[in-house]
Amino acid sequence: MFSVEWLSHKVAIKASNGKYICTKKNGQLLAVCDTIGEDEQLTLKLINRPMLILRGNNGFICHHRNSNTLDASRSVYDIFTLQYSNGAYHIKGANGRYWYVSSAGLVCSDGESPEDFTLELLQRGRLAIRGKNGKYLHGDQGGMLKGDGLSLCSSALWEY
Repeated sequence: MFSVEWLSHKVAIKASNGKYICTKKNGQLLAVCDTIGEDEQLTLKLINRPMLILRGNNGFICHHRNSNTLDASRSVYDIFTLQYSNGAYHIKGANGRYWYVSSAGLVCSDGESPEDFTLELLQRGRLAIRGKNGKYLHGDQGGMLKGDGLSLCSSALWEY
């Protein structure tokens, strides 16, 4: 068994012996390090996963009907596109526009330029998403998708 520690755009993997996996110059991976240094920081890249459909505690993430925000409590879903970019991901809607977190903490879907999000694969089939502000995306009680979560809670876990 291994555990993953999320370090923004990188990860560190700890083996069952309590040591971190590090890379050697010849490409070999060894679980021999006690602390996380540069050789223990790895890039995790999802491949063959261009489509993204997310469901939380209260329903699917979908475009809000009358605004540029996203709902997190719908019975139907929208399909988003996931694009890898240097350890982070950009999320794009069917309209060709990107997700971003507004200054009010709302997740919007009409960005002209991409914004970095990091994905944390956690429980079986569930992930957490952090905005560039380092805060978790979560569904609030009113059904809005917000990017202001300070801690990981059930409303910030998404089936994908």
